[in-house]
Formats: sequence, structure tokens, C-alpha cells
Amino acid sequence: MHQILVVDDDAVSQQFLVMVLQRLGYEGVVVACDGLDALIQLDAGDRLFDVIFCDLDMPRMDGIEFVRHLGERAFRGKLLISSGFDERVLESVAELARMYDLWLAGVLPKPINHLMLQRLIDQPPPETQQLPSAMSLPSEDELRSGLDKGEIRPFFQPQVAVDSGEIRSVEILARWQHPRLGLIGPQQFIQLAEQSSLITELTLQLLRQAAATIDRLPSEKPLFMSINLSVESLNDIALVSQFERILNNSGFPFSRLTVEVTETGLMANPTRALELLTRLRLKGSRLAIDDFGTGFASMDRLSRIPFTELKIDKGFVIDAARNPTNLSIVRASAELGRQLALDVVAEGVATDSEWRLCQELGVEIAQGSFISPPIDAESFRRWLLKHRGAFRQPAPADLSDSR
Repeated sequence: MHQILVVDDDAVSQQFLVMVLQRLGYEGVVVACDGLDALIQLDAGDRLFDVIFCDLDMPRMDGIEFVRHLGERAFRGKLLISSGFDERVLESVAELARMYDLWLAGVLPKPINHLMLQRLIDQPPPETQQLPSAMSLPSEDELRSGLDKGEIRPFFQPQVAVDSGEIRSVEILARWQHPRLGLIGPQQFIQLAEQSSLITELTLQLLRQAAATIDRLPSEKPLFMSINLSVESLNDIALVSQFERILNNSGFPFSRLTVEVTETGLMANPTRALELLTRLRLKGSRLAIDDFGTGFASMDRLSRIPFTELKIDKGFVIDAARNPTNLSIVRASAELGRQLALDVVAEGVATDSEWRLCQELGVEIAQGSFISPPIDAESFRRWLLKHRGAFRQPAPADLSDSR
């Protein structure tokens, strides 16, 4: 079944296209109001879109700039342009898509014809489609400059109680407002930060910005906050005191902070990881084992670190409602978390069926694009005002709420 993203700022055109797609039997439809909103959906990583419909004339980020971002992210699905612009403009966009090795499946004039729509969606991939081109990656000097100028910004992804919808916490995720590339996701710079020994400084900047912001947000209750710790940072013996200084200066208590580490991070230097994480726990921080199930850490090693939370990797949560293997892994992980008295968080909850599956399996907390993709501070403020303390599940027909 196709996962489809509709990018259009015109509400009438957007909803008409969604209606036509639903009548053709496509249920996995998500909407975005412009290119920037669409990038946020793509960079969330828990929806694997294989068809994108894109308008051209949109606010904040138009369709032409969005095409460039798709090329830099090596998007391999179908791209369909729906626009009322004249033929010469559309030919230029088609040429741009070809230069980025994108699969431009066609151009749909407005209003949409459902027979043409079905034919374009069913179109097989071109025989000459090239391998994905390399992303346009920033340099180490650009990253250093970006850190100096405060271009790395925290994005916020809420975590909510599955049984009640209560908004419990928010995960802090890095995005870079790059002067040359625009808004870029972590897949384009986190590895560079680790290789250039800039990852700890990046993490500290995110923590500083988020801690100064979070208590100014309109939350019904004080929000907890979680932040990822790279394997490279686990070797930094000064990290605990640096965290303490930042939190003291902002007035944010350690008791509302969760530090997330991956299984592979634990394996790299288990002695140093045990020391640093236990010290954070002594300060009052909570600890989460992130991307659970993707690494090779032994149960013995996991039991020696005072974790409070187990996060099921989104690769298993995605499509778990229809994939028996993924379902078994999610069920077993949830049960293991209960047996170890850990809070269990399901990452990557992107659909209603995955949300309901979490309810059935007794998963305590969920995060993912079904609730909200990672969004900037101002967008998160508006999201909190809308939900007023508890996530309100979107009605099946209200597709605009899946943004």
C-alpha cells in the first residue's frame, strides 16, 4: 500500500486531492501545507513515503526549493507535480528534477482527473533510473561556523501516555538552519559532528537552548525532556559537570531530564559508559536505552546500568500492525520492559493502527508523526495550546491534523 504525501498550501485543492486518493483506495495519505512542513515530515523518519504530490507556489518554501531538498536527500519514490502554472515553467521544474535524479512521474493539471491520477501512481519505475546521488553535505568548517552562529536548533517531539493521551515529555532533536542548504536533518550532519569531535558541543548547545525554552511553553504540567547522547560523548569525563552547570543556570531540574543512549554506544566503551551514566543517575537524571533491539548489548550489561526507560526502535514499530515479525519484537520488548520495571516508549508511531497496537500491547508512552513530527519551538507552542495537556487523536476524516 502506497504511503502518500500531499504538499499544497491551498486547503481546497489539498482536501480534494486527498478525497480522490481515498476514493481510489489509498488510506496512507499525509498532508503538508508547504515545502518546509513536508521536510519536517520527511526528516521525522517514521513514514516512508513512496509518492509525493507537490504544488509549486507555496509560502515559506516553494515547490522548486522542495525539489532541491528531495534531490539532496536522494528521494527514490514517485514525484508528481500538481500545478496551474504554464507549460514552460513546468518543463523547467521537470528538468530540475531530472538533474537531481528524481523520478518525476508526471504533472497533474488542476483540477485533478482521477483516471490520470491512477495511471501516474501505477506507473512503473523508468528503466534508466540512476542510483541515488550523494547528498549535498556540509563541511566541517561550515559545522564549526554553524555552531558558533547558533544555527543548530532544537526541534521538539512530544511523548504522550498511550492510555490517557497526557503529554508527558518531549525529545530534543537537532536541526540545522544552514545558510546554503536550508533546513537540514540530522542524517546530513550528525555523523560529521561525531567524526570532527564537535558532537559534545552540539549536544550542550541543544541542551542549553531547550532548557531555557521548555518552561516558557504553555504546558498544563511541567514537561520532562529527553536528549540523545552520542557514543563519542560517553568518553567525556567533564560532561556531567557541564550538564549540571547548564541545568543550574536555566533552573531546569535534573529530575525532569532523560538521557538517551543506544545499545551500540554502550558497547563501544562499557566501563566509561557505566561511570558517566551512573553519575547522571546520581544527579537525578533518568536514563533511556534508545533504539532497543538494533544492537548487540548483552542483558547482563544492560542490567548493570540503572536504566529507567526502554525505547523500542521505530524500525520495529513501523508497520508492526501488519508485519508479524515486527509485531513479535514490539510485544516482546514491551513485556521485557515491564519485567524490568522500565517505562516503555514506542518510537515512530505514525499511523492510527500503530497507536492502537500500542494500546493493545500495554506500551506506556508513544512518540511519532501520528502525534507530531519534530517541530520548532514556536510550532510546538501552538501544538501545546491546541491539545491543552492531552493529545487528542485526530478523527479519521481530519487528515490535516496529521501534520
